[in-house]
Amino acid sequence: MADPDLRRDAIRELLREEEIASQEVLLELLERKGFQTSQPVLSRDLRVLNVAKQAGFYRVSEEERVTPLAVLKSLLRSEQPVSHFVLLHCEPGAASAVARALESEGIDGLVGTIAGDDTVLVASDSHAASMRVRRRVQELL
Repeated sequence: MADPDLRRDAIRELLREEEIASQEVLLELLERKGFQTSQPVLSRDLRVLNVAKQAGFYRVSEEERVTPLAVLKSLLRSEQPVSHFVLLHCEPGAASAVARALESEGIDGLVGTIAGDDTVLVASDSHAASMRVRRRVQELL
């Protein structure tokens, strides 16, 4: 059984039913239920499920764990207010490539892009810049 959702459901169930203090024990219990997985995959599953150790045992936390922005300050590089956006839709899986290519075009006023799977959000510094982005994309459609 390789379905991540089924495996994660099994993890939730095991953590509700038993007090589990180590990932090794959890891996063994998952194997008994028919889930062959590795420790790195289990660690990723625990993060996705918002599992943390509490009083020595793994527990599913109902509240979202968010690292405070002040703790992440060393990761910040700059800020720039932007009020103009263009939203582009593309083929599934292509958004990163489209965003990167668009940024490399050197369009004056293009501040940056955010790529999902099939959507790119383009931020520009003015309405005129947004129109330049739109014109460039429309040339290709």
